Amino acid sequence: MKKENLLIQIKIFLYNMNKDKKEIFDENGKSRGFYSEKNQINELTGKEWQYWSKSVITKQYPFNFQHKLRNEHGGQKPPELCADLIKVFTKEKMNILDPFAGVGGTLFGASLCNRKAKGIEINSKWTKIYDKVCKLEKIKKQKMIIGDSKKILKNEKKNCFDMILTDVPYWDMDKAEKSKNKFKKVGEISKDNKRSKLSEFNNFNNKEQSKQEWLDEMKEIFTLCYPVLKKGRYLVVFIGDMYRNGRYHFLSNDLARVLEDVGFVPKANIIWYDVSNRLHIYAYCYQYVPSMIHQNILVFRKE
Repeated sequence: MKKENLLIQIKIFLYNMNKDKKEIFDENGKSRGFYSEKNQINELTGKEWQYWSKSVITKQYPFNFQHKLRNEHGGQKPPELCADLIKVFTKEKMNILDPFAGVGGTLFGASLCNRKAKGIEINSKWTKIYDKVCKLEKIKKQKMIIGDSKKILKNEKKNCFDMILTDVPYWDMDKAEKSKNKFKKVGEISKDNKRSKLSEFNNFNNKEQSKQEWLDEMKEIFTLCYPVLKKGRYLVVFIGDMYRNGRYHFLSNDLARVLEDVGFVPKANIIWYDVSNRLHIYAYCYQYVPSMIHQNILVFRKE
């Protein structure tokens, strides 16, 4: 093939590659990159897709949306973080479900990026905080249902949600002594440390559970989530590991196995490095105990 013909073929190939792409600009006129009409997952450009495919999130999120009020719930997540995740796995006006809605981080995130969301929360204290924050911030409320996910999900239509984003209640972390356990100075009797701020959040069912009982309950709820999620769409779950009774528990790994047993296909484990977390000194001079400043974000797909 002559050189001229080869160049023509290359130009035709590049044209066909790019004819479905268009350059997108933000509100300030800055280019966001090129968006492909073939994108079935989200509305990110290739440049944005590359950024959000990173396995570690180090972005610092502001303390806003009445953070002090929402922080009464020890497990609340930044609404902007939830919005960022929602934008990765959905398009505008799609439907999001949170079966453990808490004070509404997922719902606020959906509101920030023009998605519809439904939250289920068993504790009316947290739903009242969500309502109050919506009023103070002048945000239109998403649908928040007070009740037990195990009952409510049974009545949901099949294949009605485009994404499930949630932060699961941790296993027995309120009544477990968690990472701080007991402490003592040399020559003193060991003392109990303060309870975790997660206490009220984690006691979602008001009963102590073994780890296996907790996993069984998570499996029951996510089994009910499976039919309501559309095929090809994503389940995204926040879960932190924990240190208890001198042992590190890989709760993220335990939960991942449960989700896989339900039928979800594992796709990623994104690490959220929460730069706002303060470091603590645990078991100094005695043994190594980690200061937990990250959470796992498990990504699964229904196939």
